[in-house]
Amino acid sequence: MTCGDEDVTPPTPFVPPATVDLVQYVDPMIGTGGSGNAIPGALVPHGMVRATPETDSEGGSVGVYGYDDTRINGFVHTSLEGPGGSANGYSEILVMPGVGEPNVEDPSSAYSHDDEDAEPGYYRVGLTDPGVEAELTASGLAAVHRYTFPARDDAWVLFDLGHTKGQSKNGSIEIVGDRTVRGFGTYQVHVWLGLIFGYRDPTGTATVYFHAEFSRPFSRFGTFGREGRSDGARTREGSKIGGWVGFDTTADPVVEVRVGISMLSAEQAKRNLDAEIGDATFETVRERARTAWNDKLNRIRIEADDATMTLFYTALYHSMFQPADYTEAGGCHAVATSGAAVVHGGGRPYYTDDWCMWDTYRTLHPLGTLLEPEIRGDVVQSMLDMAEDGGWLEKCSWHAAGYSRVMTGNPQIGIIADSWLKGLDDFDTEFAWSSMRKTSTEEIEPFYDGLCGYFGLGTPPEYLASGYVGHECDNTQAASMTLEIAYADFCMAEVAARTGRAADEASFRERAQNFRNQWNPAVGFMQSRRRDGTWVEPFDPADASDANGFVESTSWIFSFFVPHDVPALIELMGGEGPFVERLDRFFGEGHDDIGNEPGFHVPWLYNYAGASAKAQAEVRRLVGEHFTTAPDGLPGNDDSGAMSAWLVFAVLGLYPVAPGVPVYQISTPLVGRATLYLHPDFADGTTFTIETEGGPGDVYIQSATLAGEPLDRPYLRHDELTAGGTLHFVLGPEPSEWGSANPSR
Repeated sequence: MTCGDEDVTPPTPFVPPATVDLVQYVDPMIGTGGSGNAIPGALVPHGMVRATPETDSEGGSVGVYGYDDTRINGFVHTSLEGPGGSANGYSEILVMPGVGEPNVEDPSSAYSHDDEDAEPGYYRVGLTDPGVEAELTASGLAAVHRYTFPARDDAWVLFDLGHTKGQSKNGSIEIVGDRTVRGFGTYQVHVWLGLIFGYRDPTGTATVYFHAEFSRPFSRFGTFGREGRSDGARTREGSKIGGWVGFDTTADPVVEVRVGISMLSAEQAKRNLDAEIGDATFETVRERARTAWNDKLNRIRIEADDATMTLFYTALYHSMFQPADYTEAGGCHAVATSGAAVVHGGGRPYYTDDWCMWDTYRTLHPLGTLLEPEIRGDVVQSMLDMAEDGGWLEKCSWHAAGYSRVMTGNPQIGIIADSWLKGLDDFDTEFAWSSMRKTSTEEIEPFYDGLCGYFGLGTPPEYLASGYVGHECDNTQAASMTLEIAYADFCMAEVAARTGRAADEASFRERAQNFRNQWNPAVGFMQSRRRDGTWVEPFDPADASDANGFVESTSWIFSFFVPHDVPALIELMGGEGPFVERLDRFFGEGHDDIGNEPGFHVPWLYNYAGASAKAQAEVRRLVGEHFTTAPDGLPGNDDSGAMSAWLVFAVLGLYPVAPGVPVYQISTPLVGRATLYLHPDFADGTTFTIETEGGPGDVYIQSATLAGEPLDRPYLRHDELTAGGTLHFVLGPEPSEWGSANPSR
């Protein structure tokens, strides 16, 4: 299964003028400690291949690399950025060097952070046990490993095709001649779907192919499997298999291996390798990767103190990992939402690995519409390819078969609507609408009662009938499902209005008010309720247990989740004064959780109630208290870059409270100056500059001008930003009335 006969030439990328070295401010180790689950390895922006070390994380973890781990298992080629969860993930096609007898049972090695380096597109580490220096770099579809061995006659490089964060199902390896190893591994990448929830293959199954070429001949080889090692064998099939090749490094210590990866075939993996690496040296590939990152990072140039520069550019770097471009050499890609891999051609980029959209629709995708508008049509069209293949819009895309069916509501609608309503509609809009409407009015069969939020695609029938999701449908997230779907309904209404669908607009606007059905006026909070209409008791708004009806959250947090109609929420909470008091309690009593997505938008809600100064102070506090340049410097999972994208917005002082509404709420920027270089094909202006004027430590906006004219409202429209110009703030040490007389609406 291969792609077309002719390679597709991509369009010339947009590169800001006179680029400067911003890669120097990126620290890939930020987020590798604590719960960040970031990866430190080598990749290019949106690269399918991530050549990264995998450490001995706790069993069942979805994380790839843990800063506090003491051993490296090997170097893998597939991974997700910062996911949460357990017993799922990639970490496929592991390669590891060593010396002595090939240790096929445990090739891992100790290492030290004192002998480790990472930068965008490059990773290096000293493996203590074998005394090998390992270096990695990558292109979008391939990786290059450079191993410097001690002077020995028994050096080896091992391929473990059974290694995975999921479960090894099958595999095949072939050692060809004296320079080539190729094969595949088949994996269940979401073990819980099969073991706990009853799904069977092919759902969650992925086959990853590889083709590896060495820089010099190997002198011995073998394979291994459950039965042990078979020296001299060239082939092996089954699960938990692998192979190894050996070298004499007494005269020449350096061995390079170039690895092409494919979701189509081993032949296609070779084609990917030839197309992207060819005869290029390790240093050339490394420099190409560095240049690719520098070109992307230069789309925003900020002036700030060193710590802020590092925080910002590392966050911007992490926000450009996913979604990943799985377009292979020749312009083809495999879509497998139907269960079987279907090869699509035509050369249009295919983006996936958006695991999960419930995390990324709030920050990552809106940031993409601003910084990389040229790929938004391809991102949405990729979602439509999945819907065409499998019948439904995916909400947690991956490189496995079937639908992952996790997380809450219909977040994919917000992603499509946000692009569409910003004019980034280079996709099949008719099919997009029909797919969005199907998601909003139908539910996939069979219907799983009790855990409908995790198994459903579409909208539960009881939401359509009653205007809310009953606690019995899914006691872990029913109330939050109502709130999330109501927001998606609003996005549907906005798209309907834009496209002249008056009847649909009226219907979805009415449905967008369903958040009211989850509000219990007797307690003054959103509360989970049963199908018979009664409220679930006992009730504690701070209850964070799994069965509280609010996914990964509390009623305190989700009671603020009406991003599409904040004025109505203010009214429910008693007006602007009580609303501000409620926000003060929320933060003052520690009910907030900036480490998880449902509360991302809450600080900016002060803007809607005439208390913009409080938003300015709160955002500044959250950044200062929860983000650092240390390995554990993220307050939660990076979640495909969602957390990092939040930080990018917070540093700039702009935030998209309701994706699908082309408006950014304003808080105080953490920079002296930020210049956004606007893509000339998608903006009227060339640059948009944010400036601050004030003393060190000044937090509060005293006044603002936009393009030289006074700005007294605490929000900015997307079209004002893309028109170009300068947003200038005068800051001071004390709160002012700026923005309070013209709050957000």
